[in-house]
Amino acid sequence: MNRFATAAVAAAALLASHSVFAQTPAPAQTPASGSPAESKSMMDGITISVGGGVTFTKKTGGLVYGEVVTKEYWKKTSFSLEGGWMSTVVGTTRQDSAQAIATYLAQTQGQTASATLKVPAGYGAVNVRYTVMTTPRYNVYVLAGGGLGVTSPKSTFTLGGTDVSGSVSQYGVTLGKDLSGSTVGGLANVGVGILMPHKKWVGEASYRFTPIFTNGETTPVNRLNFSIGYKF
Repeated sequence: MNRFATAAVAAAALLASHSVFAQTPAPAQTPASGSPAESKSMMDGITISVGGGVTFTKKTGGLVYGEVVTKEYWKKTSFSLEGGWMSTVVGTTRQDSAQAIATYLAQTQGQTASATLKVPAGYGAVNVRYTVMTTPRYNVYVLAGGGLGVTSPKSTFTLGGTDVSGSVSQYGVTLGKDLSGSTVGGLANVGVGILMPHKKWVGEASYRFTPIFTNGETTPVNRLNFSIGYKF
């Protein structure tokens, strides 16, 4: 009888230990460094966009640009890194300077003279974006930031129908940095935009005001931007 009781107790203990082992979950495995899951998490929520648009200063120009936008970290706030190229950003001061030289050439040489000015510009900016409205079909945001702009003015002068841009010095004219060469200056960036997400793709349209501060003058640039992006 004692042997039977001892065997019963041993069998019960064995069954209990087997049940506990079967119900104990397997320890979670930590992804190895550099695994696909970890690599994806570094890009999670990032949106990369490319697009174009139109610029408005004293002249109308074209624009191409790209932007990398982070996910929203807190209180609907995200950050973006933007860079692009504008075909021309002619300000009042530069245009007046070019026209003054054309007038001087006409008066001193007794011939008709004219001036044409283009100011291509490259730029880069860091922005803070805040979402002010969210709907199932679109989101509206405001933006503010700052950065640097590089302007490279190209002046063309004609005298009596002949291009004299490369020889204006012989008429006593010296071009300053506002009409030749390249100059780096600061810029500000403010705007409002609308995002239209579709699965992983994002369409975007925005207005941005980007004054560039170079050569002792401020060139106010109004921009209409249109882009398409992919959200990781």
